[in-house]
Amino acid sequence: MAMKRWSAYLITAWMYVAWVLLPNAAARAAVAPKPATIDSIVRGAKQEGKLSWTSNLEGEEVIELHKAFQKEYPFIKINYGRVRGGEQRQRVLSEMQAGIFPYDLMSIEEEMVDEFQKLGFLIDPIDWHRLFGIDARMVHPKGFLVSVGNNPAGIYYNKNLVPKDRVPKTWADCYNPYFRGKFSADVRPAHMLSVMYGYGEDWTLDYAKKLLANKPKWMRGNALAVTMVAAGEVLLSCPASHGSWYRASQGKPGYPVGFVYPEGPVVAGRELLLSPLKGAANPNAALLMTGWIAGKGVKYLRTGRESIFHPETELGAEVKRMGREIKVTSWDVAIKAEELMRKILEVWGFPKPERSGG
Repeated sequence: MAMKRWSAYLITAWMYVAWVLLPNAAARAAVAPKPATIDSIVRGAKQEGKLSWTSNLEGEEVIELHKAFQKEYPFIKINYGRVRGGEQRQRVLSEMQAGIFPYDLMSIEEEMVDEFQKLGFLIDPIDWHRLFGIDARMVHPKGFLVSVGNNPAGIYYNKNLVPKDRVPKTWADCYNPYFRGKFSADVRPAHMLSVMYGYGEDWTLDYAKKLLANKPKWMRGNALAVTMVAAGEVLLSCPASHGSWYRASQGKPGYPVGFVYPEGPVVAGRELLLSPLKGAANPNAALLMTGWIAGKGVKYLRTGRESIFHPETELGAEVKRMGREIKVTSWDVAIKAEELMRKILEVWGFPKPERSGG
């Protein structure tokens, strides 16, 4: 009798699974989340109604960008805060690890991408090209961020103090004995990585040795480098940032510092790596802003380090007119940035800056 009751229970249980649970499971599968669309992202952003983001751009450099974005999406209120330097960035990272997200969207330095990924702050892959028509060369291979900036490396020189026949034309001019002790080099050799990708590791480490032998003045920060050249404290600075020179020279006729793209390929790093942050309060607004900047808005970033690959940027048009080969740091090199910079610093004996600036 007990066996018959047990069999009846089993039959009833199987009937419940067959008639209730399995159809419900099939129904749930049928309504699985669909891939994001522009419409769904815009709807979500409209509900959120605000966005907080950060980069190392100065406040004035994003005013035009914000106006253009809010003309198209007036329902999003933007809060922008500039974060620069390792100390500020580390503070933000510590807050995020504590579950406090001051920003929905952040520009991440290339050497920090791996750490952000390990900590779980980078979003799942997005098909940026399908959604926003973004050039594939701007998109990280893993799809969680896009690079809307490239900062070409070159040489600063003082136009009033360097004779015309001594104006630098090649990277070798930086170790010309004529400039011995009269040029500066940055103790954080980020732009040496652009040179390395253009010319190879062995060539760059040998170049670092030759720069060292020519007695550079060690400093920290490209804003300081261009200031030193303008003041005549040094005649050259190399390798140096196009973006810092552009910012310093705009609207100043007769500015005494010139910028040279040395012969050979135009070499540039990846900058302004924009990534919506996983766990932040306004994910749709962050996605929308990132995709809009990379697809449309980057032309409003007149910073001297906007994307070379975007056809409507000032820098992209300038490099295109030059008709020269372009070598932008690969994503693999970007991930190994700290390791490669350490190799250069070993050649230089880990110098300390005589002066530090922005």
